[in-house]
Amino acid sequence: MAKAKKLTVFERGRIVELHKQGLSQRAIAAEVGRSKTVILHFLKDPQGYGTKKSSGRPKKISPALSRRIRMAVRQDTGQSSSQIKAITGADCSPITIRRHL
Repeated sequence: MAKAKKLTVFERGRIVELHKQGLSQRAIAAEVGRSKTVILHFLKDPQGYGTKKSSGRPKKISPALSRRIRMAVRQDTGQSSSQIKAITGADCSPITIRRHL
């Protein structure tokens, strides 16, 4: 199922005005020409509407740590993941470092 376009600035202002006037979500949806679900989500959090929420688990290795790991490997390719962990000061397991490489 395709996603609809986001609400325009004009539509957002219109929704807020109609809501202040006391119209129901269904009446606002009919007036603006959008679904009542879109109106509901917008009225729940007008500032947060249209922002993407992060999904999934956060990464253990930050971009800065990733650079340090790669630099340590470039300097000496014969190091184990435990040695790389000690050199870079990583707060993750050697297995995580191995997966990253």
